[in-house]
Amino acid sequence: MALVGAADNTDCTGTGMRWYIDLVGETPCETYENLRQICDSQFTVDKLDVNTPPDYCDDQVSSCCCNTIAFSLSMLHMSQVCQQNISTTTGYDAGVGAYQLYLNGSATSTRSCPNPLTRSLPTDIQSAVCNEKLKINDDIYKISWDDGSCAYTRDLIIKDNIAANNNSFTKCSTINVTSSTSASG
Repeated sequence: MALVGAADNTDCTGTGMRWYIDLVGETPCETYENLRQICDSQFTVDKLDVNTPPDYCDDQVSSCCCNTIAFSLSMLHMSQVCQQNISTTTGYDAGVGAYQLYLNGSATSTRSCPNPLTRSLPTDIQSAVCNEKLKINDDIYKISWDDGSCAYTRDLIIKDNIAANNNSFTKCSTINVTSSTSASG
């Protein structure tokens, strides 16, 4: 499956997310869009609001967004407001309750997340992430504040990536074991 994004909404016009692009190879907007497209091939990142949450999980098949991983990626997308090139020194943190608003869906949606996951993806979605070779930093799986806020993501990811010697994408690492059998006769 080739995942194609809407370039105008997934590109970062400023340099505020250069650290993420250098680490992952794409903008957080592209990572977020690619994750959401596993469940909804038509999903595209819209122009985001600077209020939190910047997006909502209201897909018919919600397992790609009904989790803290998707929410964290959406907040990274908004963090330096890639689309609008609004630069702040600290980015935008999700305030208390933003995650619950994200899970409840937009005001015009009748869908919400029935069973949100914290710090993980459903097994089938994690397999799809690996199969599609999406790069989701290990720290994205660790981020979750009990009150629904999201803060200090950039500093945590940079620190942990340095500590891991640039090996901070291990969720899709597997040990390939090849066995061979020979017929004797």
